[in-house]
Amino acid sequence: MRAAAAFARHPRLARAVHTSAARLVGRKQLLGYKRTSAAHRKAHSAIYENEDAAYEDDNSITEWAFDNHHTYGHMLLESMRDVRKYARQIKYELPTLAEHARPFEPPSKRSILRFERSVTTGEKFPAQDRKAVLRVTVAQLGLAGPELHKFLLLAGPRYNPETDELRMSEKREITSLLNKKRLADTLVALIAEAKKPGDTFADVPLAFPHHKYRPEPAFPSEWLPKP
Repeated sequence: MRAAAAFARHPRLARAVHTSAARLVGRKQLLGYKRTSAAHRKAHSAIYENEDAAYEDDNSITEWAFDNHHTYGHMLLESMRDVRKYARQIKYELPTLAEHARPFEPPSKRSILRFERSVTTGEKFPAQDRKAVLRVTVAQLGLAGPELHKFLLLAGPRYNPETDELRMSEKREITSLLNKKRLADTLVALIAEAKKPGDTFADVPLAFPHHKYRPEPAFPSEWLPKP
């Protein structure tokens, strides 16, 4: 009680005692940490010394008598085996692929959809290979009048007015085939929505602010070589 009353009358004394106690505790912890670290280092050094002694006393390890290849020699032999493996495949297996060859057939007029996807060789289902891109010429969809107007409004920035091409991409599915199916379903839904007999949005004008027209300048005729 007397100490509490003294600390109440002299707050600086209380802070000094508290600081001294904290420093003492911290010093004890530091000394304990150093003592423990020294013990750990001594134990680890003993382990390493025992391992070195066991390695030196092992009679099963013999000196290299120059009767085998070193590490780089074995690496060279392994690379030579790989080259011979692929050389055998080229000679004996590659000619058999001709049995599965088919002549090229250009797409028919009914094949108006063009799909694009990337393939990364050596990896299975990489993330960048999921994306699929659909390209189609709008004039080949058979839309005209209000249906075409509504379809272009729904397409938005995916339509290129210079090339009359609709471009859509998809990568939400886990494979490119599923994304390709989703793109085809989206196109079918857009066409069905454009053909609905309801509001045709005829009062909404077509605008393409997303597209930047880049005119191609004609080559100056005076720069052409004279005959």
